[in-house]
Amino acid sequence: MKEAKRYHVVRKNQADMKALLRALVSGYLLYLGWKLICSGGSTPSFPPFAACLLGGLLALAGAAFGWYTWQEYRRALKGAELTPEEKAELDGETGRSGEP
Repeated sequence: MKEAKRYHVVRKNQADMKALLRALVSGYLLYLGWKLICSGGSTPSFPPFAACLLGGLLALAGAAFGWYTWQEYRRALKGAELTPEEKAELDGETGRSGEP
C-alpha cells in the first residue's frame, strides 16, 4: 500500500496561505474583467469595444495569474514534503520506527 505523503507543517501552511491569497487575487481580476465587459456601452464615453478589450485583458491576466498560482502551489507542496532525515527524526520521536 502506498504511504500517504507527509508534510512539514509550517511549510505546508505557508504554501496554503500563499495559494489562498493568490487565488483570491486571481478571482478578483476575473471578476473585474467580467464586470468591465458587462458595463461596456453603458455610457457614451466608454464604447463597448474598449470595454471588451480592457475586460478581456483583465480576465486574461486573472486566468494567467490563476495558472501561476496553481503551478507555484504544486512546487511549494513538493518543497514542503518531509525529507528522509526529517521523517526518520519524526518517526524516532513518535516511536514509529516500523518495529512491531
